[in-house]
Amino acid sequence: MKCEQDLHIMLQDENMQNNVLKMIIDVANKKKIPFQRQAVSRSTGTDTDSFAYSAEGVASALISLPLKYMHTTVETVHKDDVENVINLIYDVLLQVKPGHDFRYIK
Repeated sequence: MKCEQDLHIMLQDENMQNNVLKMIIDVANKKKIPFQRQAVSRSTGTDTDSFAYSAEGVASALISLPLKYMHTTVETVHKDDVENVINLIYDVLLQVKPGHDFRYIK
């Protein structure tokens, strides 16, 4: 994954809820927000792993901001990537209405 080449949407079977993931990808495509897909076969190393398994589980997916030099004083991101992550999260949240049900079987 590269900075200045779109935000990342993690695709991971075990922790990512596919209905949430589909909503994120659909919104990104509809709003023409560029993104890269990243497949992960195990844990992501983020809090998303914990959310997915807490209590009864929380419908979760991961949008990742590409950056360089994480956890240093010179951590670097591209301004366009930050704006795209903000816009994607905002536009996805507008799709979620009160009582929205992400369950597979209802």
